[in-house]
Amino acid sequence: MSDKKLEVIIVDDERFQLEVLASFVKKTAFLELVGSFTNPVEALDNIIGNQPDLLLLDVEMPELTGLELIKSLKNPPKTIVVTGKKEYAVEAFDLDVVDYLVKPVDDYSRFLKAVSKVKESVPPTERKKISDSIYIREDSLLVSINLSDVLYFEASGDYVKIGTDDKLRVTHSTLSKIEKKLPKEFFKVHRSYIVNLNKIKNIDQTNLQVGDKIIPISQSMKPKLMAQIDTF
Repeated sequence: MSDKKLEVIIVDDERFQLEVLASFVKKTAFLELVGSFTNPVEALDNIIGNQPDLLLLDVEMPELTGLELIKSLKNPPKTIVVTGKKEYAVEAFDLDVVDYLVKPVDDYSRFLKAVSKVKESVPPTERKKISDSIYIREDSLLVSINLSDVLYFEASGDYVKIGTDDKLRVTHSTLSKIEKKLPKEFFKVHRSYIVNLNKIKNIDQTNLQVGDKIIPISQSMKPKLMAQIDTF
């Protein structure tokens, strides 16, 4: 099985350069674009919540510079700085950036050389660390939730409902985005539901129960679900 792709977020207030970088990411087999932002403040919340493997980061931006953004992160991802001014190079490398691309970035071979350094520096077994908690956005806060407390995730339009042992939470996200962050104990039983296998109380022909919640099981997923659980 091939290694999991490195997840990438791009932050650049120049839309044309952002689009070029996005096209380079999409044509690189070992990269996956999970977010692109022209506003560094909006990007910051997304970086904290999604913990990408690689950040392609402009330096000169309004409100928050790229270097300030790196400094604000407790555990910044691997970062490649993108800017029009070479004088930022020394400070950038002091922040342990992987490489430094000078604008305009229009040479794919140079881009590939830079991102390949990231690929080589991240062992396959460490490319996606499974955490025992996730962060979700509730209003203006990022809230940590212990995965062991989660019963299920339910898609609800532009939001996801999260049923836990003690309350129901709602966050602005998609089920597919959350699914990427979950360990093997979580299983998608229906297009609108992911359940914690350790929390299932009972299963019948078309439904299962976690806590007090009855959740439908899609016909195509029923055999896969049964293969995931131990029966006697």
